[in-house]
Amino acid sequence: MAILSMTKSASIYNEIKKKIMDGVLEPDTHLVIKQIANEYGVSDIPVREALKELSAEGLVKTIPHIGSKVTGISLKNIKDMLQMREYLEPFAAQLAAKNATEQTITELETCCNSLNEAHQKNDIEHYSKLNKEFHIVIINSCGNQILINTIFDLIESEKRMRKVFEIFPEVMLDSNKEHHKMVEYIKTGNDKALAELMYFHKKRSFDKMRKYFSIDS
Repeated sequence: MAILSMTKSASIYNEIKKKIMDGVLEPDTHLVIKQIANEYGVSDIPVREALKELSAEGLVKTIPHIGSKVTGISLKNIKDMLQMREYLEPFAAQLAAKNATEQTITELETCCNSLNEAHQKNDIEHYSKLNKEFHIVIINSCGNQILINTIFDLIESEKRMRKVFEIFPEVMLDSNKEHHKMVEYIKTGNDKALAELMYFHKKRSFDKMRKYFSIDS
């Protein structure tokens, strides 16, 4: 794979980080420097630099004289991430109810229709993807860029976890009904009702994840 932009180490860093965050490289996967160097057509040096950066971010663990491997996401990180999202996303939803445009409503309604189809087909993978898109539309509509960036960083961390619908497919039914209610609250500008529903919507799923990972609330 040819590297045509940025520095070699930065390009390799970005490629490996994306694979880790997307779950392509699973926890405990060994990262062999020679193998990576051959894949990208570079020397060992930029690979070592990239792994050093990933190690500093906690995505890779390097043991002297042994090698590097992808780290797992800790239970503490999962607990902290769920706690943050549980409170930040209802706040974003409350702001979105005040700032949503006709285009926002159209996008949400389109998502809801697609979610209905995915639910009817019991297509869990597609439902998970559409569910994320639905919530991203709401988050993007809140009008607070710092809040948006913070939530998106948390969502990136979630990529390394199994999706709630994969573990608890029965959640889809209630989730789908609540999405339609959310759109109605946004249409009417009922920001408090939307925030309350979003909190309940997130807490139910996150409580299931906490139980699954044996994490205290």
